Amino acid sequence: MAEGKTGQSARTRHALITAAEKLIALHGVAAVSSRQISKAAGQRNNYAVGHHFGSKDDLIRAVLTAHNTPIDHLRRKALDSIGPDPRVRDWVRCLVAPEIEYLAGLGAPTYFARFFAQVSADPATTMLLYEQMGGSEPLVAILEGFYGALPSFPDDALEIRNNMTRHIIVNTLADIERAAEEPTHVPIPWECQCEIVVDALTGMWLAPVSAAP
Repeated sequence: MAEGKTGQSARTRHALITAAEKLIALHGVAAVSSRQISKAAGQRNNYAVGHHFGSKDDLIRAVLTAHNTPIDHLRRKALDSIGPDPRVRDWVRCLVAPEIEYLAGLGAPTYFARFFAQVSADPATTMLLYEQMGGSEPLVAILEGFYGALPSFPDDALEIRNNMTRHIIVNTLADIERAAEEPTHVPIPWECQCEIVVDALTGMWLAPVSAAP
């Protein structure tokens, strides 16, 4: 009996995670309530989110963890395969490739990239992403290598290019995911998509910094 309840609870949690991911991806964090998530997950109990996760933020954390755990596996593979003298482009690819490869492996339709973009854009939940980033050992190692390979930048240029990098990665992946649902969509191999993004980000980071007026 206890095992049956455990299995049922796991299925309910999975249904809530799946429902939250899709609803937030399509409508945004603030527009989706815990009650709507419970209903979309097929739960008669309007308080299923609170019962199984504690809060909506905790459910969002669970969605992020469900995806970031396998992405971290790909990040470790990327770190293991990096050469002995990595340049900026190598580190950028190490940063971008695991996420694109992971999304490509899910198959359409997917919602995680758009979910991530919505959570990133909402001031109330942005900190949840930083929690996840700080807890990812391979991501921290990639970022340390990346910053160590960069030329010297003024603090303001470094901050702005950091923000631009985050926006480019997050929103480009969301656009790729959204385009995959279009009836006329012609799939582009994930390796090609990856190199296009890596080229653009590498060019941005290696662009000269103009003297301040």
